Amino acid sequence: MNETRTEPTLHVVAPGTYEGPNSEFGTQRDQWPEPRGRRQRRRTRWLVALLLVCAAAAIVSMLWQPRPAPPAPVAPPRAEAPPPAAAPQPRYPIEAAVAVLPPLDGSDATILAALQTLVGGGGLNSLLDSRDLIRNFVATVDNLPRRALPPQKLPTRPVSGSFGTAVSGNGLVIGESNALRYAPYVKQLQGTDLAGVVALYAQNYPLFQQAYRKLGFPNGYFNDRFVEALDVMIAAPDSSASLKVVQPKIFYEFADRDLEQLPAGQKLMLRMGRDNAAVVKTRLRELRALVTAQVPAKPDARAGVAAKS
Repeated sequence: MNETRTEPTLHVVAPGTYEGPNSEFGTQRDQWPEPRGRRQRRRTRWLVALLLVCAAAAIVSMLWQPRPAPPAPVAPPRAEAPPPAAAPQPRYPIEAAVAVLPPLDGSDATILAALQTLVGGGGLNSLLDSRDLIRNFVATVDNLPRRALPPQKLPTRPVSGSFGTAVSGNGLVIGESNALRYAPYVKQLQGTDLAGVVALYAQNYPLFQQAYRKLGFPNGYFNDRFVEALDVMIAAPDSSASLKVVQPKIFYEFADRDLEQLPAGQKLMLRMGRDNAAVVKTRLRELRALVTAQVPAKPDARAGVAAKS
């Protein structure tokens, strides 16, 4: 019997191919030691990849971190309102009798009838303008300490006659005859019951106060202004000589500019003449004493009965 021999087959592996882990060639290759350079490069790649992942995670964490809400605005401390200022008190209070008064616009007849019983010598109607007596009296009193005295607001009728002058040297002076124009008014003042007038004034004072506030002084007191006007008139300079005047336009003015700058009430005292002014000042001092002797009215449930105009 002939024996048949099988020759071993030559298995050629192409360069760069890998037969698998079960192949004899592959098993032997896995057992070869890896070169050091390749091992270091592989570790470097892993390290770089790890660093990139960490950096990306840090960036995402910062971007997605919730932002804190802005602080709420702090309101400034509220300033406390100053306490309301106390209402000014009258310097010269006056007692107003509790009575039913007519309305301001309908008070002329009542005031005029009462004055006729207090002014001696008669002839009061010829000197007073009976229209808006209280309103015009209040406006005149308010203007006496000022520079001008509007004639349309006077409670009296205009002084009769023309302003009298006389020639003195190379100019003009107030003539002695000019004082005669004021004589009827001074005579009425001399015969007037001032105590009765002040009592009438006090009784109707709410109407005077109402007119004063309507004149443009809502926080003022008319009696204070009345006393101020009396003081201005009483303080007028005395004239011991003829006063020089000039006529730059229509009206006469004092040639002495200091005199021309005086309040209207004091210039009126100078124009009426020295003797007339002396009598008027005496009576005004008495009137001031009576007016300032008044006391505040006591609270009363019936107060405030003055009718509104």
